[in-house]
Amino acid sequence: MIQRTLISVSAMEAKALPNSTTKDKRKYCVTCGTLATQEVLFKVMDATLIERYCDKCVTNVNI
Repeated sequence: MIQRTLISVSAMEAKALPNSTTKDKRKYCVTCGTLATQEVLFKVMDATLIERYCDKCVTNVNI
């Protein structure tokens, strides 16, 4: 498994609900699929990995 190091956890801005003329730009939790409210940054080798989580799942993030 690739080693990842936690950089930060921050709250995400809530996106407006899409209508028939706009594209859905909301983000979803990588664990459970509900709307994401937290953005977590990890350092992975020479890159930064961004994962988004809901409030419930962010408490279980592997550091």
